[in-house]
Amino acid sequence: MIQLVVQNDKILAMSNEDIAYLGVHYDHIKNGTVETLPENYDGWFPFMPMCFSIGDLGIRSGIFEALKTKYPNIKIAFPKTETLEYIFRTNGNPYTKSVWDVSFRINELITPEENLKNVMMNNPHIDYYFDVGDFDMVYTDHDRSYTNLEIADDGIRSIEEPLAEQILRRFGFNDNDIKTIDSRPKLYFTEEEIEKGNSIIEKYTGKDYGCLLFSARVETYKHKWETEHYLYEHAERLKDTPVFFYSLWDLKDSVWDKYFPNRFDFKELGLSIREQLYIRQNSKFQLGYQSGMVDATSGKNSEVINLSPYPSIRENRIKGAKYIFNDGRTL
Repeated sequence: MIQLVVQNDKILAMSNEDIAYLGVHYDHIKNGTVETLPENYDGWFPFMPMCFSIGDLGIRSGIFEALKTKYPNIKIAFPKTETLEYIFRTNGNPYTKSVWDVSFRINELITPEENLKNVMMNNPHIDYYFDVGDFDMVYTDHDRSYTNLEIADDGIRSIEEPLAEQILRRFGFNDNDIKTIDSRPKLYFTEEEIEKGNSIIEKYTGKDYGCLLFSARVETYKHKWETEHYLYEHAERLKDTPVFFYSLWDLKDSVWDKYFPNRFDFKELGLSIREQLYIRQNSKFQLGYQSGMVDATSGKNSEVINLSPYPSIRENRIKGAKYIFNDGRTL
């Protein structure tokens, strides 16, 4: 891995050598060898992500409210899309340019700008959207602090502490802060979006409803998963609840037809991504395959049950969500 920093609107590597893992061990923060934000910090906090899928942005989205909770006077700045485009395309490197140029959504390619709008729009905790030249240094999600590591087949990885919490540890959150301050994904909607979303919910399902998702953006998993039977016990418990759903294949005459006969296909309702995200975030439950759409909406009151195709979820974990792996293990 390469530890990247943003200085004077340029993306730079901290060294010419790859490192085993991004960030610093939390012990270095606890013993004072690595500085964090000071207590009662009231200055600017310019921050930008380094990944731009809906899921990547979603799992980072809760840090802004959490920072405002611990540091009420902090001033959070987030880049304009034009600023990000300049930094990534003009002053980036081949890797960062490719990250910016292509970002994935369910079953199609879209721009990072659209994902940023869908996830970051209307966030009340961002005080300023900055231009090129506004800040000499910008923090990123490469600034993180891990508590434990494990040796895996694909290298050294952090144990399953959410990435949002690792980022917050790097900026002064202690164990008690992590425990008591909510940093789960947070999306914020306009009054018009809320009114329209509520009207759709009322029209089709009423107050109590769920959401299903059977899809994946990674090409290898764009099919019906053989391990989906691990979801059936939860479907049995939740059955007959009206649901909104998205699926890459027809659910008619499938086991899901039996569990959830009263269902409404997002693809047929003509809803925007933001409208779908609102419905998901306010659902009674979300059941199905792990997806960025689900990750981004896992920070409120939905019971979230994810079937994951991976052996471990690691830092992509969201606190409170349930994960079922391809060997039946649960987290």
